[in-house]
Amino acid sequence: MKNRVRVSTTFSFRGETYHPELLLDLDELPPESLEPEALYPMLASANGIDPYSYEYEVLEVTPLEFDQPEGVVADHLHDGQLDLAGLKLALADARLRNRLEEIARRHLGVEKLEEMPGLETALRAT
Repeated sequence: MKNRVRVSTTFSFRGETYHPELLLDLDELPPESLEPEALYPMLASANGIDPYSYEYEVLEVTPLEFDQPEGVVADHLHDGQLDLAGLKLALADARLRNRLEEIARRHLGVEKLEEMPGLETALRAT
């Protein structure tokens, strides 16, 4: 399952209302990208907002909203706000679990860690 979420905001600049949005594929992003300081430039870039413009300065002071969660993101989204710290930990754990399943599949012929009780714990202990 993919881990995705839509990030958006609404702001007015020079009498015009803007609604920039971006669908973030969190499986493709490095963990340090899950900080507001990194999300604003991505949102601006995806919506053609120049990072050296006054429009961008207004964007940066507008709260981000999150919706349409997929995967582990859904457990960390509450009332449009994303628990970034909790999500980072959950994504790191999901990535580790995927690597452990690949090891189990390649070396033991086990498709799912649940098939062999204690296997995940043993692999995590190494």
